[in-house]
Amino acid sequence: MTNTTSAGYRNIRDTAAAYRRGDAVLALGGPDRFAALSYLLAKRTEFAEPGTLVESAVLNAEGGIQDVVLALIGEDEVLLVSELPEFFDVRAALAAGGFNDVTCTPRPDIALAAIEGPASWRAIEPLIELEVSSLLLSESTPATVPGAASATVYRTGTTAEYGYLIVTEGLSAEALLACATERALAVGGGVTDRAALIRAQAEVSHPVVPEQFTGLNVREAGAVWLTSPDRDDEFLGSAALADVAATRSLIAVRATGAEVPAGAEVRAGETVIGTIHLALPAAGEADGFGLALVDLPFNVPGLDLNADGVALRTVSRPAADPRSWVEAIG
Repeated sequence: MTNTTSAGYRNIRDTAAAYRRGDAVLALGGPDRFAALSYLLAKRTEFAEPGTLVESAVLNAEGGIQDVVLALIGEDEVLLVSELPEFFDVRAALAAGGFNDVTCTPRPDIALAAIEGPASWRAIEPLIELEVSSLLLSESTPATVPGAASATVYRTGTTAEYGYLIVTEGLSAEALLACATERALAVGGGVTDRAALIRAQAEVSHPVVPEQFTGLNVREAGAVWLTSPDRDDEFLGSAALADVAATRSLIAVRATGAEVPAGAEVRAGETVIGTIHLALPAAGEADGFGLALVDLPFNVPGLDLNADGVALRTVSRPAADPRSWVEAIG
C-alpha cells in the first residue's frame, strides 16, 4: 500500500490518527423516537441515557447485517450515524413497524470526525473543559471547535486504542477533519486513510462495513456482539434472527511475510475448508492479515492452513498489541 496508508496505520497504533466518520446522519424525533430506536437497532437501547452513544447492527429480513450504526442519544432527538453513503430505508422500516409518530430528518449540517490512538486523549484534551480521564466509554461532554455552532466529544473507538468522536453542528465535514488532523499532528500523529483504518479495525474484531457482511448472516460474520441476543421483544430482523444458524464462520488469518490472497480457496492439507472472505491491506506491516470464511469446526485459532500456496495461521483477536491497554490516560 501507499506510504500514506503505512503512516496512517502507525498513527493509529503509536500516536493519534484523525479520520472522517459518518457519511450519512439522520435525526429521529417525536414522542415515539426511543421506541422506534429500539425497533431499528438489534442492540438494546432502553437503558441508554441522553449524552451517550450506542453502536449496533441493523438486521435485514434474512438475518444478515445491512448496516452498523451509531446512535447518539440526545434529550430531544436521536442522531443515527452510518458509515455507508446512504442509509437503508429507515422510513419504510418504521412504517412497517407501525411507528407513525416519529420524524426522520436528514442532518447534513452535522459533521463527524474521529481521533484514535494511544495519544488521542492528548489531542482531544484542548477541546474540552472536563478532565479528559473522567470521560468514560460511550459518554460525551461539550466541546469547543473553531467555527462550529456547537460541538460534542464522545469517547468511543474502533481499533482497541483510545478513541474520541467529535460531532459538530454548522461546520463542514472538511473543516472538521482539518481541525481533527491538526489536533492529531500536535501530538505527533496525523491523518489516516480507510485502508489503514480497516486493517486496524479487523485486527481487533471491529466490523468492516459493508465488506465483512457480504453474503453472510450475523452468526457467520461473527457479529452477534453487535446485537442483544437475549432480547425477547420484536425488532427489525428479529424474526429471522431466531432461525439463523452457522455451519461456517469467519476466523482471522495471518500470513507471515506475505499477503493474504484475496478470494482464494483455503485448505487444511489438501481439503478445501473455505475461502478468503476479506484480505486486508498490508498497511506497511510485514505480515498479511485477512478474514477466512471456513467450515466449522475450523474456526479456531492456532491452525496451520494454506491458500494458493501461501501459508496461513488462524489467530485470535486482538491480533495486535494495543498500546492503549497498557498506557493510562492523564
